[in-house]
Amino acid sequence: MRKFWGFYKNESYSVGCNGGIVYIYNSDGKELAKFKDFPYAYSAAFKPHSNIIAVKSTEGYLGFYDLDSLSLIKKITVTRIGAQDEGFAFTPDGKYFYNIEKPVDSTQTQLSIYDAEAFEKVNTLFADEEKMVLDSIEFDAETGIAYVLGFMRDDADGVFAYGFVGKLDVENGSVTELHSLDKKRYDYLHWYKSWEESGFTEKSLEYSPLKRMEHIVETSIKEVFEDTKS
Repeated sequence: MRKFWGFYKNESYSVGCNGGIVYIYNSDGKELAKFKDFPYAYSAAFKPHSNIIAVKSTEGYLGFYDLDSLSLIKKITVTRIGAQDEGFAFTPDGKYFYNIEKPVDSTQTQLSIYDAEAFEKVNTLFADEEKMVLDSIEFDAETGIAYVLGFMRDDADGVFAYGFVGKLDVENGSVTELHSLDKKRYDYLHWYKSWEESGFTEKSLEYSPLKRMEHIVETSIKEVFEDTKS
């Protein structure tokens, strides 16, 4: 099988992302379909307990596919600003899809929440936040708690001041229990999460700063969060 930038599997299907084409395979590795609905599609995620997958394009598109019917459920144009390479995830119960996006400016992030049935946007957080930049989001499968990774600027036009991990409080639209990270630890977690979001592919690792490291240690935002509490 060809090398992919992003590669993902569940019990029934495999999905390979190589930019302009999204390849669908069955559990035996037989190619079932090729989707060419938008360019620069490098990463994806399966909706829990289903054969639905979300595909994200760095060009500003989201695509949601039903692999049982091999059909595009919905295509969303988030923005026409490029470099949309921040993290995204389904909630563990499969009810919502969270996407970190930059619809207004390539240096300003927000977090959009979509209903994972109709894939309509139901909430947007941090749209007016200029100092806080979000990179990745992950959910604890048992508790449903969302943990985020990002960094802070000194001001709206400033560069990196310090990294952080924290818990997402959707109800109050905030990041709570924020723990700061120095540049070295932030960078490692940022690179590792990017590789994880590719499905840990060899092709993605080839272009990652992790490739130059003697040892790559498995980690998570939750793990770093818990470690920085002590």
